Amino acid sequence: MDQTDKTFFKISIIIIVGFIGVTLLQLAGVFTLTDVSYPCAFRSATGFFCPGCGGTHAVIELASGHILRSILIHPFVLYVLVCAVGFVTLNTIALARGKGYFHFRMLYVYIGLAILFIQWIAKNIWLLIQYQN
Repeated sequence: MDQTDKTFFKISIIIIVGFIGVTLLQLAGVFTLTDVSYPCAFRSATGFFCPGCGGTHAVIELASGHILRSILIHPFVLYVLVCAVGFVTLNTIALARGKGYFHFRMLYVYIGLAILFIQWIAKNIWLLIQYQN
């Protein structure tokens, strides 16, 4: 496993542990969406959504088990979680077997960026349509 793979492996574990933590807090009723409501500076300044708008809401929905709602709010969140879980799982199996590794590819980043920007453009088009009606 090269340095990039090791770094991505560590980041993936942090993402998974963070998501599990949010899920446990959500299930315990300690952490709810209303606890994290703060205005987006980009949206306040421009009136448009930023590429990250809805990300926190999507994490909370996913942690609550509402997968479809999470995807509709911000599909990038589920994509990142699936990539993290897949990368850790496949590499853990490879380490246990002592065989080849699943390597990080820039393609995963490009797919994530495409998802991020497509949802951003779609939300703002929807917003413009709503303003015209």
